[in-house]
Amino acid sequence: MFRRKIILVLVVALVLISGLYMANSDIFEASNPYKTEVFKVENGFGYQINYNSKLLIKQEYIPAVQLNKTFCTEQDANSVAQLVSEKLNNKENPQITLENLNQLNIALNCNN
Repeated sequence: MFRRKIILVLVVALVLISGLYMANSDIFEASNPYKTEVFKVENGFGYQINYNSKLLIKQEYIPAVQLNKTFCTEQDANSVAQLVSEKLNNKENPQITLENLNQLNIALNCNN
């Protein structure tokens, strides 16, 4: 009887520890399944967004700008990528407008 109680306690402890580990791991991260990544392109930066480890968006140029302009800085690309990721996670239209770019202080002209 005593042995069964010890085994039961050990099994419960193992299950709890496993549950805590899984709850804190990336595999079970439920807050935002969209992951952003900034990458270097010839004259600047771009970004991509993955959903559950699959490429969803690859953006080499600044959206909402008529000409094919790359992001001047890694931070600019990351800021827009984060905004798109948040919009997707909130089930909003992920389209970026000039107003969004202005609010994020994205440089539209740089020395490429």
